[in-house]
Amino acid sequence: MNKVKVEIRKREPKNGKTYLYLEYSPALYNPITGKETRKESLKRYVYIDPQTEEDKDYNREVMKSARKIRNLRMKAIMNKELKIFDDCRLDEDFLEYYKQRIKLKNPTWEHSYNHFKRYVKGHCSFRDIKYRFAEEYRDYLLNVAVISSPVGKKKRIRLHQNTARKYFEHFKSIVSDAYVEGYLKNDIGKHFKRIPQIRSQREFLTPEEVKRLFGTPCEYEVLRNMLAFAIYSGLRPADLINLDWSEIQSGSDGEPVIRKKLHKTKNTETIAISREALSFCGLRKDHGLVFNEFRPSMKIKPLRDWLQAAGIEKHITFYCFRHTCATMLITAGADINTVSRHLTHASILTTQQYFHLVDKKAREAANLIRIE
Repeated sequence: MNKVKVEIRKREPKNGKTYLYLEYSPALYNPITGKETRKESLKRYVYIDPQTEEDKDYNREVMKSARKIRNLRMKAIMNKELKIFDDCRLDEDFLEYYKQRIKLKNPTWEHSYNHFKRYVKGHCSFRDIKYRFAEEYRDYLLNVAVISSPVGKKKRIRLHQNTARKYFEHFKSIVSDAYVEGYLKNDIGKHFKRIPQIRSQREFLTPEEVKRLFGTPCEYEVLRNMLAFAIYSGLRPADLINLDWSEIQSGSDGEPVIRKKLHKTKNTETIAISREALSFCGLRKDHGLVFNEFRPSMKIKPLRDWLQAAGIEKHITFYCFRHTCATMLITAGADINTVSRHLTHASILTTQQYFHLVDKKAREAANLIRIE
């Protein structure tokens, strides 16, 4: 490994001052941003031409502080090369690490970050991450954490156990990353007790409920369009949110298809979609997110308010629109292999679970997927 040099540099003078920064040669990988870093701002300045003793003393103190920071960075680099754990890293900001890390791993984890931030009241260092802390946070998710109440109701609704489980798994994943990146001395995340998953029924909307929902005004047009597209395409939420215009292409027959590397399986799949489905995507662009105005917060209260306005009392989540796609295809007469291919299931056993949900009466009553 090349020896890294860390030098104190000065930026171009401005208004009689010059700001200081550290320059790394060669550039270092920053595990928080996921990018290589050559410069680090010290957020300190010195006077170019100090006129008073007070200004000269100020410059000396700032340079002393800058050298101290440089020495700490050099120590951290040497410790990493020699595989020596630096206790000073325990005092760094775990909450900020969590926030930046989800941008790299999965932006849809924003809700789990918000619950964690609320639990630690905005402050948490790596030194706080211990087994007992994790147990207490686990208990908080199961017994204290709540979601926003539906419109017109004052009752505080606790997180569903499966939601609490998901958020705790996100936390564990971030802790494991912190260990790998050298922020924690031990891989304590692997010892955290998991929250059990409750096997629940796959909830879905009936054809009648779909028509009623999409006949009800929605506060956010992008939410309505995205969920309509979800019913047609059957995409998982993570793939739907990150769908890029470049991934909507023409198939060999000239009809629209989605060609996308899926978040869950990491496989690139081709999914046929109808022109009617495409109508919910808006004006065609060469690239960029199809539903670029969507925000993760819309998955919770705005969706719940829309369902309530349509008179739908079921516990419907974003993922349920994928279930709805499956059940509507089945009730329309599609065979199990067709449904399995459309939903990109790795095993047909997964697809069979949907067939158990659809009874004979629903099969006879349903037509092909229609929203309007």
